[in-house]
Amino acid sequence: MRKVKLLRPLFAAAFTCIAGMISAQDLVPGINYSYNPPGSNGIITGITVDACENDGVSVGQFDVAMYLYDQATTNYWIIGTTAVNSLSGSNCITISNWNIDINNTSGIPAGTYRLGIWVDSNSDISESDENNNAGLLSGNINYTPSASGIISIAGQKSETKLGAAFPNPASGETKFHFTLASAGKTSLKVFDAVGREVASLVDEELQAGTYTYLFSTAVLPEGVYFYTLRAGDKIFTQRLMVVH
Repeated sequence: MRKVKLLRPLFAAAFTCIAGMISAQDLVPGINYSYNPPGSNGIITGITVDACENDGVSVGQFDVAMYLYDQATTNYWIIGTTAVNSLSGSNCITISNWNIDINNTSGIPAGTYRLGIWVDSNSDISESDENNNAGLLSGNINYTPSASGIISIAGQKSETKLGAAFPNPASGETKFHFTLASAGKTSLKVFDAVGREVASLVDEELQAGTYTYLFSTAVLPEGVYFYTLRAGDKIFTQRLMVVH
């Protein structure tokens, strides 16, 4: 369908913090893309890439995801997604000046990776060939996790709750505080004002206790966001304002 190529299908949801396994190859010649590798802050800047409709038919909204790919293990982690509202037949759309903070996707170990693009990552569109939608960009990504993530854990508490972020409004980074009354599956995610997930910070089994999570807001546009804690059958949501 689009001018990217994959040897076999991918299997993942956006911003997963558990690696999937794929077998991918380089993008075919002629694809336009560019990006600036991350420095010590873990932020990839200036991502620009073309997504093209090659079947000659118009399509509705679909997602484009960027992922880190470990060529040695074939593991991958989706680190960012963006939505394309529509695309007419045999045309291309350029996604430009996209910045992604790798630290906002949990569970990625230090290492050397390739950066990949995956068009229609949520399989929103039926296609004649579902296996040609992803490929790897040239160059290596050297990544070392920063201080973002769970930075402190206190003893067991009797009530599960989500505290206020501080600072809020946030410029650069903020801290989320939450308490778990008992051990269990826990997720902490950030959504934009229209409900689109922009970061999955925690998605794992945690022990009872009080946690502090350091979150980088550097690549988020200014605006209103919401962060949601899910712990067992309990759901809590708080408002976050991002300014620069």
